Amino acid sequence: MADIKLGISGSEVTLAHTVTSSLPTNVGKTMKAITMGDGSVRYAFYAGQRSWSLNWVHLTAAQLAALITLRGYNQTLRYQNNDESATWYTVVITAFSYDVIDPTASTVYYVASMALEETV
Repeated sequence: MADIKLGISGSEVTLAHTVTSSLPTNVGKTMKAITMGDGSVRYAFYAGQRSWSLNWVHLTAAQLAALITLRGYNQTLRYQNNDESATWYTVVITAFSYDVIDPTASTVYYVASMALEETV
């Protein structure tokens, strides 16, 4: 499995290898339609935004803490998934959730999921 990195520019971290990631789940086209005075419609097209879904199982408390720290940043982050390409994307975290697998186990592990969306 190739490395997946996420973080503030210059301080990116390699995410836990228990991640399953998706190739961009959405590469949408952003456009805006404007009706002119003569009734014709003009369209403005903008760059498409990509979005990704990342899911982890068997995270340790330290690995979960790293994800929670990333979620706490209120700014854009840099994202690279070498399974997809070597390109760095500027993203925001749009969703994050986690849960404990078995709180009564001697070693507690967590599951987590994160949604990323490219900024344009």
